[in-house]
Amino acid sequence: MRPELIYGLWAALAMSGWSLLEFALGLHTTRLGLGRYTNWGIEVIFAVMLYRLMQQRLHSLQRYWLPVWEAMLYGLLASLTAALGFYVFLSLYKFFLNPSWLDLQLEWKVAQLRAAGTDEAVIREKLALLRQAYSPVGLALFVPVYALGGAAFSACVSLWLNWRHQELPKLD
Repeated sequence: MRPELIYGLWAALAMSGWSLLEFALGLHTTRLGLGRYTNWGIEVIFAVMLYRLMQQRLHSLQRYWLPVWEAMLYGLLASLTAALGFYVFLSLYKFFLNPSWLDLQLEWKVAQLRAAGTDEAVIREKLALLRQAYSPVGLALFVPVYALGGAAFSACVSLWLNWRHQELPKLD
């Protein structure tokens, strides 16, 4: 199997595991304020996966540089795999495991906006946008956004690896 698919599948599993850990710790149900910050763990897992993939591709090809267009293709494939896997998990999570998650998030967000003195019309508008983002169509848009973001990040990582001008430690 191609390394891009393997890294993408591992990333999807790790991101899903991170979300399940947050759920188990109550960060999606009772500690929403803290959960707002721990959600960044998913992006960190995703970025580390792409970085390790670019390192692995650089060494498996036995080069000292990785063309940006190749890195973008590798990153696009890995990101698409990770995003599709995580999309399936999010859909199952939202509709079966924790169906009250979105309502709890919206209640918490409304309380935050009201405490900040935000106008009710603006609050309703933001709530409508949040509901759309977590609808089936909104979750489906998550896939191309992650795939394109992963391709762009992979290009940056390849430029950084190429700029280092030194041989990286061999990955096993």
